[in-house]
Formats: sequence, C-alpha cells, structure tokens
Amino acid sequence: MTTYDGCEIVVSVSGGKDSTAMCLNLLEQGYSTSDFRRVFSDTGWEDASTYEYLDYLEKTIGPIERIKLDSPVVEEFRASIERIESMLGFESAMVRQVYKQKCLPNGFQKWCTRLLKIKPFKEFFDSLDADAVNLVGIRKEESARRSKMEEWEYNDQFDCWTHRPLLDWTEQDVIDIHHRFNVLPNQLYLNGFSRVGCYPCVFSNKSELKHIGEQRIQIIEIMERDIGATLFKPLNKKTKGIRAMIDWSKTSRGGKQYLLFDVNPPTCEKWGLCNFAD
Repeated sequence: MTTYDGCEIVVSVSGGKDSTAMCLNLLEQGYSTSDFRRVFSDTGWEDASTYEYLDYLEKTIGPIERIKLDSPVVEEFRASIERIESMLGFESAMVRQVYKQKCLPNGFQKWCTRLLKIKPFKEFFDSLDADAVNLVGIRKEESARRSKMEEWEYNDQFDCWTHRPLLDWTEQDVIDIHHRFNVLPNQLYLNGFSRVGCYPCVFSNKSELKHIGEQRIQIIEIMERDIGATLFKPLNKKTKGIRAMIDWSKTSRGGKQYLLFDVNPPTCEKWGLCNFAD
C-alpha cells in the first residue's frame, strides 16, 4: 500500500476508464471509500451518459464531489443560453463562458481547460485545511508527452503533490481491474470513443467526431452562428463549421472518399462488452 503520510487524498475523477481504475486500485490496496475524496470538475460540456456513469460509479467507489466554475448567464445571449441548456438538460459553464468570452475555444485559444477544469480545482485545493496529494490517472502509453512524466511531481498551482500511480499501467491493466470489480466502463467507450471528456473536445480526432450526436451538433451550430466563429479550425474555405467537420470525419485519409466500412475494431471488443453497446 502506498503511504501518503497523513495527507488528504484527492482523486481527480473524470468518468473515464483511467480515473475509475485509479479509484478501484485504491480499494484493491485496502483503502476504504472514506480514506480518499473523489472530485469531478464539471465543465457542463460532457455527454449526458457521463453524468449518468458518475452516479453509477458512486455505488462502488463512493460519493463523488462535483465542482464547477460559477458562470452567470450573459444577459445579451440569455435566449440562446436558455435554449441550449434546455436541449442539454443541465446548466453548462462551458456554454455560458463561450458567450461571455464571445469566443469558442480552439487549439490556439484553449481557455476551456484553464477556466472550466483548473480554476475550480485550484479553488477546491485552496479550501482544504490539510495538506493534500492529488491522484491523477495518467499513463505513459497514452502519448509521447505523458511518457516523459514522473510518477511524483509537486504542483505549484494547486500547492500539493501530484501522484500518477497508473503511469506504467497498460490499457489492458485498466480493463482488467474493471473486470475484477465487475464495473462497466463509460458507455462512450462502447460507442466508439477512445476517451471521455468534453463532448467534443477541440482536439477530437476523426474517429471521435464521427460519433458526435445530432443534438450536440445542433448546439454547436447555434453557438457558431451567434459568436461568428467555429469550434474547429477550418481545413479549407469549404470545410468550415461543425457540420462540415462531421462530414469530413466520415471520409478516408485525404478527406475526399467516404468510408463504406470502419476498418478499426470497435472499442467494445477490448472490453468484451460489445453486446452492451447501443
């Protein structure tokens, strides 16, 4: 069992497979649900199934604290904001910030992470009386950048130690611990998504974009029209706007020929749960 020397253990929970595995790993090591806190930073831009999954997870890993940026309605755009939030079925800090900033986040102006995730977490850690250690579910095999990360690192922004206990885990390790606890993965994985988070993230790839639902496309269209900007950088003059990006995501390499069949095996095969996919 890893010793955290009396620190308050705070686990960053996203509703994804790695943060879930991290909580399950703590339980497997002998920690109880009262020995660590589970915190979810709610961007207001998740798929509805992720919120449902968090409720499902609580039955195994314990209560999950939901934190979010305080984002009042921008009066100038109240009608659009209320319409979009009605479509979503929940209050959205992301949508409200888009209208406050009068700018959609993109690869060059990724203010969404700073405002919707980092800021609420900083306020949370600042409110703690005891020293804390923040556990995050990052694995080396996910990217070249993450492969260079250390297991332990001091986070000056949150003024606490960051621990990455799953750094050397494989994806199969993550899947295996879900099976040992009889915990299903987030439905998004079974529907073809390789990651769980903002729906969609500005860094979504083709395979993820093509699975975005019609309602979320319509919501993005409303914001793009109101703000006069696009969520994704246009590939060219013709490929501009979310609808064009979705069409492009369904093409083969080069963006011209449509794929008749998806040559990639469904994510659910990895989990042995394809019968659970929608």
